[in-house]
Amino acid sequence: MTIILQHKIIMSAVLLFFIVAILIQVLLSRFYALLILETENMATTKVPLLCHCKRKYSNAYRLNNGILNVPVFVERFLNKVRMGKIKVSTWRHLSGQLILLSVFTAGLGACLGIIQGSTLGEILPFYIVSMFGLYIYFAVSGAVDINEKKEVLKTNLIDYLENHMGNKLDELEESFRKLDSFETANTEILKKGPCSDTVRKRTPTAELEELLREFLA
Repeated sequence: MTIILQHKIIMSAVLLFFIVAILIQVLLSRFYALLILETENMATTKVPLLCHCKRKYSNAYRLNNGILNVPVFVERFLNKVRMGKIKVSTWRHLSGQLILLSVFTAGLGACLGIIQGSTLGEILPFYIVSMFGLYIYFAVSGAVDINEKKEVLKTNLIDYLENHMGNKLDELEESFRKLDSFETANTEILKKGPCSDTVRKRTPTAELEELLREFLA
C-alpha cells in the first residue's frame, strides 16, 4: 500500500511538471500573438509595452540625432520584454527546466520501484508517461513556434519604427528647429505683451510638443 501511494505521489509530480511546462509555452505564444496583433496598428495602440517602446525609441532617436541602428534597438528591447514581472527568456528557460525535472522525477520513481521490488507493470507507467510527455511537449512547442512569433514581432516593430515613426520624428524635429528660431526672435515681444503668459502657452512649439506627446502616447 505504501509503495502504491508513493508511486501515485511521484506520478502526480511528473504530470504537474509536464502540464506547467506546456502551459508556459501556450501562454508565451498567446502573449506574442497579442503583441503581433497590436503592432499591426502601432500608431493607435494602447498596450503599455508598445507605448514604452515608442517613447524609448523617440528618446534614443533624438539623443543620437536620428542616427540609430533600429534592428539592434528592437533586439535589445525584446530581450528585456517581461510577461508579468519575469522576462520572457526566463519563462522559456523555466519551461525547459520543468520538462527536465519531470523526466528526472519519472526516472527517480522507476529506480525507487526497482529498489523496492516493484513489478515491471508497476514501473512501466513512469517510462510511458515520460516518453508521451516529451512527445506532447515538443509537439506543442513546434505548433506554437515562439521563435517564429518573436521574429514576426521584431519585423513589425522594425518596419514601424524605421519607416513610419522615424519619418514622423524627422518632420517634427525639423518643425522644432524652424520654430525655435521664430520664438527666439519674438521672446522680447512675448514678455512685454499684456497677455504674455497666455500667448506663451499657445506658441507653435508648445503645440508641437503636445502633438509629440499624443503621438507617443
